[in-house]
Amino acid sequence: MARNSLESYLLTWGSHAAAAMACLGLMACGDGDSGGSGSGGSASAGSDANGGSGANGGSGANGGSGTNGGSGANGGAGTGGSSGGGNGGSGAAPGAKLDQRIETHEVTLPEGVRAGASNWRVWGRGSLNVAPVFTVPRGNCSSLVCYTTEAGTAKVAEIGRDGALVATRELAKDRECRGVAAEPDGAYAALLWDDAGDRIFVHRYAADGSERGAATELTNSDNKPDDFGIGDSRLEYGDGRYGAYYHVHSDSGHEGDTLKWVDAASGAESTGWGWGCSHSMSNLLRFNAAANVFMPACVTDCFPGTSGDFATEARGGIFLNHNKGKVIDIDAGCNGSVAGELGGAAIGPDGFKLVWNSHQAAMTLGQQSYDSTSMNQDIGFSAISGATDPGAVVWLTNTPDVDEADSSIARFLPAGGSQEQYLVGWAEAGSGHRYLLALVGPDGSFLEGPIDVTSSVAWGRRDDPFRADVNGDVIWSWFDSPGSTTLHVARVVSGSDDGCQ
Repeated sequence: MARNSLESYLLTWGSHAAAAMACLGLMACGDGDSGGSGSGGSASAGSDANGGSGANGGSGANGGSGTNGGSGANGGAGTGGSSGGGNGGSGAAPGAKLDQRIETHEVTLPEGVRAGASNWRVWGRGSLNVAPVFTVPRGNCSSLVCYTTEAGTAKVAEIGRDGALVATRELAKDRECRGVAAEPDGAYAALLWDDAGDRIFVHRYAADGSERGAATELTNSDNKPDDFGIGDSRLEYGDGRYGAYYHVHSDSGHEGDTLKWVDAASGAESTGWGWGCSHSMSNLLRFNAAANVFMPACVTDCFPGTSGDFATEARGGIFLNHNKGKVIDIDAGCNGSVAGELGGAAIGPDGFKLVWNSHQAAMTLGQQSYDSTSMNQDIGFSAISGATDPGAVVWLTNTPDVDEADSSIARFLPAGGSQEQYLVGWAEAGSGHRYLLALVGPDGSFLEGPIDVTSSVAWGRRDDPFRADVNGDVIWSWFDSPGSTTLHVARVVSGSDDGCQ
């Protein structure tokens, strides 16, 4: 159940009691590497995300007990809604510039969207504006958009290639959508969170929206998903299973994350790890079919990485597979303060391209390490191998007086093009967001842009919104504000209809 104040995050930490007196917010949780009293000790043997779906993190998860579907699930087409006009982009000619490829549509939904939480962002808390909006292609140039209404009902909207609303479906009442993923044949699943009960479920659906068996409740014996005022949640499909990666709160009062698997055919649950990054401040999960590998990524404000007194030794960073690969060190305080956020990850030919916001200056240790008045946030890029080994950091922005955030990336395949390229976007934060798009190569070098697209498109805050469609387009969706009934759908058009039905 959501906690309502910063003080409610204050945690205790055995041997670090002195540091706790100085903390005003979160205190970090051990992962078994530092002798602390973490939740469940270390992650499981085989805690690599791809080390076998039957791995168990020592947290009591089991493959089917307690799987109980959500109340109010409805597989049929729900209430209607309407589609507004679209503009731009359609049928872009080979060689068209980026701004000529942008196509937008507006869909009017019957209920307004839920407000977003106040979440830990860069060295403090900040609003996410709107509850998470997740977009996933269905393999035929249609897409699904999962969102939560003001009344607290998880819904999915099916959007056609032309941007028109095909149907809306009610997934469950009193549940928040925390992720959606689709299989190649159009079947899909949604990650739905019960705030009041501190429970989370994966609901599986056939391509026509009918439910495939009972929902699978994801459980660990010593932690639960009580709050998304810290961290994120992601759902991804690959290798015959759904991966769910999300924030959890331990029975002993610490904050971490867990990686769970759900078999797509049977709904059986297993555990990748019961306790991962701590605190897990933002996260991503993507799957590369060519490499047959999942890539979980987290921003942590403490573990793995920190050893010693938090006041003087705290350090954060971006890690892959919980603790298997470090992308970059980031200033952090082991108390909720961290100077970076994950943005998005694109699927490459044999690996991934990761983007985020953080400081370029070298990390310094301790809880007073980051000064927002003299340091800023830029957009970083790293090419990740199919073995989930991080490459060198490339900075896409260098703006000492501007803080960038909310980055996203997806592979773009324009018709007639042979060069590997990626659409990347970010926002310049402030009183009014300014949105920019660019095309970059596989090494992060600019091919076109960046260009200001604020007048035509936007996207959500820390939603990881961009997705590559089967025909080479890049798609995403967003709402402008809490309560809005207008869903915006955007495409950067490749000029190809290959794979569209």
